[in-house]
Formats: sequence, structure tokens, C-alpha cells
Amino acid sequence: MAKLFIEKSININAPVSKVWRVFTDPSLTRQMGGEYVSDWKVGSPIGWKGLAGNMVTNGTILKLEQEKLLQHELFNSVGSISSVITYEFSEKAGVTTLHASENFTQPIPDKEYADVVAGWDAALVAVKETAEKVD
Repeated sequence: MAKLFIEKSININAPVSKVWRVFTDPSLTRQMGGEYVSDWKVGSPIGWKGLAGNMVTNGTILKLEQEKLLQHELFNSVGSISSVITYEFSEKAGVTTLHASENFTQPIPDKEYADVVAGWDAALVAVKETAEKVD
């Protein structure tokens, strides 16, 4: 059965300001294998550039509230996945919960879905590990 939605959360032992920096500070993002390319304004382009300098994804920022919400569309140039990704950030007692969801514009097959879920799991762990090392 084809899938349309992924939802994941992770608790990060760091304040929300450090978790946000993992997304917006290229020197930190590169520790996860690339960097977001954007001017961080609603309506602006956003893409992921790998360490080799190639743009892997592209899209447009739909919503942005610093340290609270990032929502963008995504077109993956490697495949044909088109989706809307939403990151929600909340902090309690120095622990940030990062809630991520991806809503596909078209159903994707089970095998591709499993690969995307595995990618989400790895990406969220990378954000956690990077944020927890930030000074």
C-alpha cells in the first residue's frame, strides 16, 4: 500500500537555539554531510547542497518562525518525491523536542517509503548529535 505521510520526533539535550543553529549555520550543518542553501525568508528558495557541492534537493520556504517552525516544499532531484516538510521545535527545561513531518503530494510505494523513513531516522539522530556538541 502506498504511503502519504511520515511523522517523527526526537528529544535533544540542548536548548532550542542550538538545535535551530544546526539547520541555519552552515558550519554546523556540514557536520551532517551538507548544508541548507537559503536566505531563510518565507517565499525564498531552500535546498540541500552536499559536501561535493552538488544540489541534492530544492524547494521553497512556506512558513518560518525562528526557533519554532520551518516548513518547506521539497523536490528531490535524485528521484521524483515531491512533499511538504514541517519541523516544529519546542523546549522544556533545556531539552528540545524536534517534531518532523513529511506530507507527500503523491503516494509513494512501500519500499521507497521504508527508505525515506530510514533516512528520517538517520537525519534526526544527526541533528541530535550535532546539537548536543554545539558550544
